[in-house]
Amino acid sequence: MMNVDDSLLMSYVDGELSPEQRAEVEAAIAHSDELAARAAALQASVLPYRAAYDRQTVPPVPESLTRRIEELVSVSTPQERSGPRGRRRFPLQWAAAAFVAGAICSGVLTGYLGGVNPLKPGVDPWVQSVADYQVLYGRDTVANIREDRASTEQVLADIHQRDGMPVDVPDLRQAGLKFKRVQRLNYHDRPLIQMVYLPERGDPVALCVIEENQGDAPVRSSQIGEMKTVTWRANRLAYVLLAKAPSLDLQAIGNSIAGGKTAPLYGSANADKSRDS
Repeated sequence: MMNVDDSLLMSYVDGELSPEQRAEVEAAIAHSDELAARAAALQASVLPYRAAYDRQTVPPVPESLTRRIEELVSVSTPQERSGPRGRRRFPLQWAAAAFVAGAICSGVLTGYLGGVNPLKPGVDPWVQSVADYQVLYGRDTVANIREDRASTEQVLADIHQRDGMPVDVPDLRQAGLKFKRVQRLNYHDRPLIQMVYLPERGDPVALCVIEENQGDAPVRSSQIGEMKTVTWRANRLAYVLLAKAPSLDLQAIGNSIAGGKTAPLYGSANADKSRDS
């Protein structure tokens, strides 16, 4: 049986394998719970960014960032690449937009855009980065994503076990928000959990969570550029709920989540932890 590493699994979830390779990977997944879990986690990290950017105006890209991307492309991408991970060249403008969308994963977004969208006084840097990232989301980014309970529970289990973060997905259907997906991102080598919801109309809403070694803090509203934000801290976790939608009462939704009045959409992480102890 073929050796299935993460590179090959990513090619599989990206739909880049030949039919023969795909069949071999699927056979390997069917015989390995570990491979199935890794494939589910990788699948949960895929977002249709290309389709989203094709259908919306990409924000202006700073000249310094354009130069930097050209350098990165020239160093890391040969003119011709072979193998299952080979990628076709694509427009630099789309590459720059994709870089901005993914920059939060390495914690560099604020540094690159500091001159364009400087840090607002009193705003935590991680919240600023999340807001800069989330502003790129349009309705088309997540509208076609189907909620996948199995993948969501696998991602949550990974977060609970690997990161020790008792994060649940709040059920916000009563607020008119439909859950779409959860992702485990990174901010300066710290896990950052992003849960995305979609209202009946308008742009997506996100709830993001990061571990912070600080005391609890009450729910507080703020405006960061186009984004309305609601932040709070509890039990060494920091939260931000944010959206562009002006009609949503984010303060009320944040108060409900922070006050424990919102039930989890799936099983509770705290209940799982109690069963394990």
